[in-house]
Amino acid sequence: MPIDNDFLISKILDFLTVLYRCWSETNYTQDRPIFANDIATAVGWLARLHQRQTPIDVATTIIDSSTTKYFTDYWRQGHWGDLEAEALKDLQDSIKAVIGS
Repeated sequence: MPIDNDFLISKILDFLTVLYRCWSETNYTQDRPIFANDIATAVGWLARLHQRQTPIDVATTIIDSSTTKYFTDYWRQGHWGDLEAEALKDLQDSIKAVIGS
């Protein structure tokens, strides 16, 4: 099943909202640059869509195991690490539900 561009943008923005919250609220200053890099990665997905890459290509990147590895290799500390991990899982699950992967 094809994935809708607006749906994917909305889901990425939901994820970015959580990342921004983690970046701005964390008490672990050493995690702040990591959250900033995570935000840049997610913004890159939006930029790819804006450059007219197909939503399925961007979605495939998001659900790829290398993306999971990128976001989970270094555990972000405290409540904020849990929030990010949960938000990533929600994003990936919502995409998989649409494309049937």
